[in-house]
Formats: sequence, C-alpha cells, structure tokens
Amino acid sequence: MSDLLNNKTKKKLLERGPNIIPKNQFDLTDIQTSTPIKKNSNKDSSSLKKDTSVRVKRSTRNKLNALISLNKADTIDELIDIMIDEYMTANILKDEKKQFDLIMELYKLKE
Repeated sequence: MSDLLNNKTKKKLLERGPNIIPKNQFDLTDIQTSTPIKKNSNKDSSSLKKDTSVRVKRSTRNKLNALISLNKADTIDELIDIMIDEYMTANILKDEKKQFDLIMELYKLKE
C-alpha cells in the first residue's frame, strides 16, 4: 500500500490542443443602439389562453359543475369570471379596486 503513495509514474490525462481563437472579435462599437428593443406583444395573448388548475374542495367543484349544468355559463372559467365581476361590483371599494388592478398588473408582468 505504501508503494502506491511513492509511485512517481503519473500519466498525463489531458493533452492540450492548439489555442482556439474566434474568427470575429466582439466590439462594443458593433452594436447599434439606435434600434429600440421591441417587447413581444404575443406574450399577453398567449399567456391568457394557457390553462391552469386551481385546487378547490370537491363540494366547490360540484357546485360549479351544477351551475354549468343549469346553463349559467358555457365553461367553469366563464362562470368564475362572472362571479368575480359580480363580487367586485358588490363588495370592492374604489381604493381596493385600484389595489386589485395594481396586483393584477404585477401578476401579468410575472407571466
């Protein structure tokens, strides 16, 4: 075992090749700052169309499905939108509405 520690014959594991130099060097003067960066406007429309899931109790799910069966809305998503709009008009004050809109903008930016 002590022979392993004293063994001086080490193999070279990695052989280096020639230095690699890029064909074109980057220069800050090559960048044109006159063209403004455009934001992707499709992000808002595509993120609104994505489906997600919400965890609710089974009883809540059953109530929503029952309201859909009564033709109160075409989909659960539409039904929830109607319920949120009704709640907003009946129970939210102007200051709370401003806060709600601000929070909604933050969530849209987050997507």
